[in-house]
Parts: sequence; C-alpha cells; structure tokens
Amino acid sequence: MSVEILDGRTVQSFVEDEGAFNASVDGRFAALDADHDGLLSYPEMAGEIMSLRVLEKHFGVDEAGAVGPDELAKLYRCLFARFDRDGDGAVDREEFWAR
Repeated sequence: MSVEILDGRTVQSFVEDEGAFNASVDGRFAALDADHDGLLSYPEMAGEIMSLRVLEKHFGVDEAGAVGPDELAKLYRCLFARFDRDGDGAVDREEFWAR
C-alpha cells in the first residue's frame, strides 16, 4: 500500500483543471464498466464502494465488529443506491457524474 499526502491546494488545482478532472472521472467510469455496456451494476461498483472503508477507525484499519456482515452488505447497497438515483439497479454516466 502506498500513501500520498496531498494538500488542499493540490486537490483544488486538480478539481479546477476541468479537462484533467473530467478525464479522471470518465476514466474511472470506463475502468469500472467491465462489460462496456455504459452502465455500472452493483457488482461492477462493489469493490470501489468497499474501498471507501466507511468503517475505518484508525488509518488503514477497519473497526473490528462494528457491524455484522448483513449490516455491512446493506450499508454498501445503500451507498450504491446514492449513485443509482433513478433506482433502476444501474448507474449510468450521468448518475455517476451527479454531484
């Protein structure tokens, strides 16, 4: 695992560079779209959602026993639903871009 430290100015510069930011978001969508159908299913997004480490208590360490596996699965499904704004079970490029 590598760690990169970014200051606020670096992040702000990246977001303000519309071309670089748009290319990054489009590239991430394309990388997640394993079947190249223009839609992201839950299985395609699951790894990305789980990488958010929503239960992380200490740097790089998830809080043991915070929730059971069923609760954790429900939590990840709820995060996916935040992207799937129309509730059709897939995230299209427009939903992925929504802020």
